[in-house]
Amino acid sequence: MYTYQIILIVLSCIGILFGIYQYKKNNFNNAVLSLWVLVGIAIIVTALFPGITTVIANIFGFGRGLDIIYIISILFLFYIVFKLYNKMEEQKRRINELVSQLALKEYEE
Repeated sequence: MYTYQIILIVLSCIGILFGIYQYKKNNFNNAVLSLWVLVGIAIIVTALFPGITTVIANIFGFGRGLDIIYIISILFLFYIVFKLYNKMEEQKRRINELVSQLALKEYEE
């Protein structure tokens, strides 16, 4: 077993334990915990059986297994950025509403 495989397995186990810890503290819901566990398991399986990425890449028509990992990672990061942007815009809208309500309340007094 190569060093990178051991490092990936250890980091994935730490990530899964972190997800469980945050779930027990009620910081994560079931969906987020499931995502952490699934990603952790996927990384562990990929670390143990690196040839599986080549098989998946060939199914989707990519040349190397690493290419499919890069593409999936980039798509996942775009999704996260999109979700964060939407949450930020929602927070901005809520802050504007709150400031407007406070201004009207102060004006009435």
